[in-house]
Amino acid sequence: MFDFNFDWRPDMETKIEVLDQQHQQLFRIGRDIEQLLRIKCIGVTEIQLLKIVCELRDYAAYHSYQEEKLMKETGYSGYEQHKKMHESFSTEIESINMPKLKSDPEGQLGLIRDHIQVWVFEHMLIEDMKMADEIRAKIKK
Repeated sequence: MFDFNFDWRPDMETKIEVLDQQHQQLFRIGRDIEQLLRIKCIGVTEIQLLKIVCELRDYAAYHSYQEEKLMKETGYSGYEQHKKMHESFSTEIESINMPKLKSDPEGQLGLIRDHIQVWVFEHMLIEDMKMADEIRAKIKK
């Protein structure tokens, strides 16, 4: 896809602590995937792959729940559209095929990494920032 490291930077912060902590968790999962890809998944175990998939699924469910709760509580104007994006992301993560991942870990992890990168650039750094700006403005009133 493109050269991107899952290194958190201050300019990625929404300035909403709970969201930033969760976003950093996704970056940690992304770094774990990157590490496996750097070694071409040599010696990767089914347990390691399952751990990554479970962490991604937990992240998608919990983060979406928390963010949607915050949006509802603050009356975020883009709630419905944002929620649909979360549903799409969660569906994508839920559809990870473990047998396929086990048989082709490098190829499948590469696809998962690419999907997370797109999510970071198209959702976290655009949609979540827009949402956070509106929420922070409402909280200050």
